[in-house]
Amino acid sequence: MDKQSRALLAAIMETAVDSIIVIDSAGIVQLANPATEALFGVVVADLVGQNVNVLMPTPHQEAHDGYLRNYLTTGVAKIIGIGREVIGRRKDGSEFPLHLAVSEISVDGQRLFAGIIRDITHLKAAETKLQEMNDVLEQRVQERTAELHAAQADLIRVEKLATLGQVSGGIAHEIRNPLNAIKTSAYYLLNAKHATPEKVAEHLERIDRQVSSIDHVVTALSDVARLPDPHVESCDLRPIVREVVRETSLPSQVLIDDQLPVTFPNALFDTKQIPIVIRNIIRNARDSMPDGGTMTLSALANNDELSISIKDTGCGISAENMSRITEPLFSTKQAGMGLGLAITKAILDKNRGRLEVASSMGDGSTFTIVLPVANRSTDGSAAEKPDTGKFLNT
Repeated sequence: MDKQSRALLAAIMETAVDSIIVIDSAGIVQLANPATEALFGVVVADLVGQNVNVLMPTPHQEAHDGYLRNYLTTGVAKIIGIGREVIGRRKDGSEFPLHLAVSEISVDGQRLFAGIIRDITHLKAAETKLQEMNDVLEQRVQERTAELHAAQADLIRVEKLATLGQVSGGIAHEIRNPLNAIKTSAYYLLNAKHATPEKVAEHLERIDRQVSSIDHVVTALSDVARLPDPHVESCDLRPIVREVVRETSLPSQVLIDDQLPVTFPNALFDTKQIPIVIRNIIRNARDSMPDGGTMTLSALANNDELSISIKDTGCGISAENMSRITEPLFSTKQAGMGLGLAITKAILDKNRGRLEVASSMGDGSTFTIVLPVANRSTDGSAAEKPDTGKFLNT
């Protein structure tokens, strides 16, 4: 090494803030910089000539020479050129974490190893503090998650109780009147001393009618609770709508304005369930026009969905009732059970469809059934598809 290189090396060793230690192939310290004294609490003059393992705690101290011999024998480096975290030992015996980077050099034919050593005590302390903060944060997240789950469970429980109250109130309303009629007739039959055969038959028929009425309520509720999964197929919705209209008893003063298109894409739905939906909406439209009016049938389609709209010119639905019209046992009719639209919504949900309602008091209502379009991969028909976003009229 020439004079200039030695001067440069000496300058680097003197000014480096990290400890630099040079050892030979036997692990004996050949050179160390002033930063080594500050880091390990040793005097460089005393360190030179000693085995570098004096700066290591047990068991690394005893194993170091073996590591060095293994590298010289096999040439397999486990730390040279890689760097790693190790534990150092100061002169007073205290231990501390450090990062060690080792490189192999050759000077005048001699194999030397230079190690650059940095104290990472503060870094490890920061990592420990960060881990503690993460642990605390994780614990708080778990606690908040548990609280949210508990709150959600409470909310669901409250909602279930509220729904149960609504349903039980509706059931009580629907069943109490028939039970009162049955009780009255039974009292008459038990206590009448000179009841004529006609009167007996009249009260027995009344009891039979009221029992049938109660059975109808129970059956309707069971249908909602046990609605079977739909058997979905590609089908034209228009003839089904027209057939339901024909089968529904409509007063002569209710006019049908059929604006359904000549051509229309098929939809995917259960052909046994969707007619129930249409029938419920047609009946509601009819009942909303006791003095007559017009029921308009129209259609709209795009590449993904199609819809059939049934518009009436009836009394309309108030804003406060609009959000409740699909609730089980909610009805604004004098003789309604309040299950028609609840069943309608349940059926459409199962058929991947939905119900849209637009209404205002005095201006009538429009109920729209929306269903997925049967595309050409599922629909073998070559039904002509209309322009997107336009009503299709004949």
